[in-house]
Parts: sequence; C-alpha cells; structure tokens
Amino acid sequence: MTYQDILVFLDDGSTNDTRVQTGFHFAKLHDAKLTGVSLATMKPRSVRSDSSKVRRRMSQEMAEQLTREFIEKAERQNVKAKSIIIAGDSDESTTKMVHYAHNYDLLILRQPNPDQENYSRLTSMSETVLLKSGRPILFMPYIGTDKCPGRRVMITWDGTASSCRAAHNAIPVLQQADEVVLVIVENEKTRSTIPVSVMDGFVEHLNNHGIDLTVRRVIQGSYDTATVVLNEVAETATDLLVMGGYGRPSLQQKIFGGVTKSILSSMIVPVLMSH
Repeated sequence: MTYQDILVFLDDGSTNDTRVQTGFHFAKLHDAKLTGVSLATMKPRSVRSDSSKVRRRMSQEMAEQLTREFIEKAERQNVKAKSIIIAGDSDESTTKMVHYAHNYDLLILRQPNPDQENYSRLTSMSETVLLKSGRPILFMPYIGTDKCPGRRVMITWDGTASSCRAAHNAIPVLQQADEVVLVIVENEKTRSTIPVSVMDGFVEHLNNHGIDLTVRRVIQGSYDTATVVLNEVAETATDLLVMGGYGRPSLQQKIFGGVTKSILSSMIVPVLMSH
C-alpha cells in the first residue's frame, strides 16, 4: 500500500516549513503527488490594519505567496506538486476543504495554536475535516518537531472501528517504520471488550502486511487515558502516534470524545488520526 495523493495545509505559521517538508518526505517515499492548499481569507499574522479591505487584499496576497513558494520548493525537491487556493469565509472554506479532502489518501494539517488569532477558525476547520472527510489526517504539533515522523510509531488500539481504521490507514507508514508498538490502555472496559483472540487477530492482520510489532498493555490506574498515552509517547521516544478520532458531527456542534479532544490540544508528537 502507498499514498498516491497527499494534501498539505499552508499558512504563515512558524511550523509551516516543517509541515511542507513532511509532505515532501512522504511524497518522495511513496512517489506521490503533493498538493499545497491555502485559504484566501486567512488573516496574516503581520496584519495590523482595521480596514476589512486591506485585510482581504493582504490575505489573498499571502495565499498566493504561500502557494507560489510551495511550488518553487517542490520543483527544487523534484516532487510532483500542484496548489489550491480556497476562497470563502470560515464556514464556506471549511466546507470546501472537506470536499477537497475526499480526493486524497492523506491530509497533513496543523494543530491550532491557542495563542494565535486564527485559533478558533483553524480548530473548527480541523475538527470538521476530521469528522466529515473520512480521510486520515496527520496533525503536526504547533510546538514543532525536529524530524519527519514515522520511524518509531505507536498505535493506540481499543478494538473500536475508529482505532482499527486509523491503524489500517497508517499501513503505508507502518510498513516503512523501524519500530511499531501497539498500546492497549487497560481498564475495566477494555478487559471485557478486547479478548486476547481479537487482539491476536488484529496483530496477525498487520503482520500480513509485512509489519512487525510488539504489544504493550498499560494499566490505566487513576489517570485518564490521554495522560497515559502521552506518557507512553514521551517515555518511548515515539515520533508518531496513530489513533482513532472519536466524535460525531451535529447541526449545532462537533462533539468529541475526551481522549480525542485532549490529544488534539496536548499533542507532543505528530498524530495520525482517523474517524
């Protein structure tokens, strides 16, 4: 299995270059085509004007500059690439992003930074794309990362459809990894819903794809699941976390499970998530 079409989100944030380089890395690894997408109405961080006309003009100029620089970098890296500029306000551009996402094998988005002005818009877009696109998303942390993810991979698995889908969508990454660990956070629920035979069957499925992995059962104790998972990530030098994204879209709001919401806000390494 390989990723043939990859989409990476472009903005003027400090981690944009890392996100783009990660896109180049996976595009080269899978001989894939990489698409860079920017938003024509995303307010640049440097804008200080109160004029809506000035902000619109500068937002459009920033989107054009980001896509132009992306294509230039792709040409230097010998990566097949194209670019898209999405117009429209927050809701309209998010809807368009979901529609574009349907046509890609992997999306690379950023974790929104709560200290930046576009935090609410990027959070809404990320959550909506996760819940409605049906595609795996690689979220890159806003704290940055010093290497491309995928050498030491941790899968959090609880036997649910979302966790199984996330692992399956990550197979192209898992096949290239140096080490893969399947982590089961044990509590009363998992002990009763994940018999050994089910776990063994899932491990065998990944083995059949050429993936060697070890299984770690971690007692949850008094900590919440997200804290246990993040502690395991830190202690094992994991550079990529694979997990299911739990939640459901409604007419009024997007309702996320506690683990998903905590990981999305507190990630310390890139997270590949599928809903």
